[in-house]
Amino acid sequence: MKKPLLLAHRGFSGKYPENSPLAFQKVCEETHCDGIESDVHITKDGKLVIFHDASVERTSNGTGFIKDYTYEELLQLDIGAWKSPEFAGQHIWTFDELLDFCKQTKLLLNMELKNYEVFYEGLEQRVIDAVTAHGMTDQVFVSSFNHISMQNFKTLCPEMQTGLLYDKPYLDIDKYIERSNADNMHPRYMLLQYQPELVDLYHSRGMKVNTWTVNDEENIRDMISRGVDCIISNNADLLCQVAEDMCD
Repeated sequence: MKKPLLLAHRGFSGKYPENSPLAFQKVCEETHCDGIESDVHITKDGKLVIFHDASVERTSNGTGFIKDYTYEELLQLDIGAWKSPEFAGQHIWTFDELLDFCKQTKLLLNMELKNYEVFYEGLEQRVIDAVTAHGMTDQVFVSSFNHISMQNFKTLCPEMQTGLLYDKPYLDIDKYIERSNADNMHPRYMLLQYQPELVDLYHSRGMKVNTWTVNDEENIRDMISRGVDCIISNNADLLCQVAEDMCD
């Protein structure tokens, strides 16, 4: 059976604080994942930073939106203690720091552009410029729930792979993707169970199927059996164990 790409969601977020330097480092130390999935925003002073939510409350000791913080102000926030006191002292990374880490470790990077709760002007070009400056256009692929953003991204940078994230069923999805220039589809895994024909449909269009966030053994096995191209999971160790058991 074909082994899909295995990506750790927001780093090894099942055990460690999501999108923290520790979570990224533990992907290398405790798993055999091919890469990581993460998220990018723009600060008040124009820095690209790694964080999931548009606001900082859920996973830090701060309040408010990233767009209203300078990078230096964000650095003062603790992004580890919310998970457990033992992780106190973790701090936000810039996109450049994450790119440096992936280049050094040779991990693939699926970067989600978080421009749908807050619309960041120029985010696409900023990401392209950073990836290009690091010489990593073959090591990074992008995705977003903002499909207009992905359309613009692919137009600006045809050589990088783009993907359409979605978590609800679409009416006439076959017609919808005809209007898109995206390379890949990123459906939530249960949509492939609800519409099992989707994997074949996307593959027939030359698109890869990269699914998320698959956290239990039963569904990991199911997604591998359906022939998806990439699985993104919080439980990166379990993901690797199941894939090793099932795949050549």
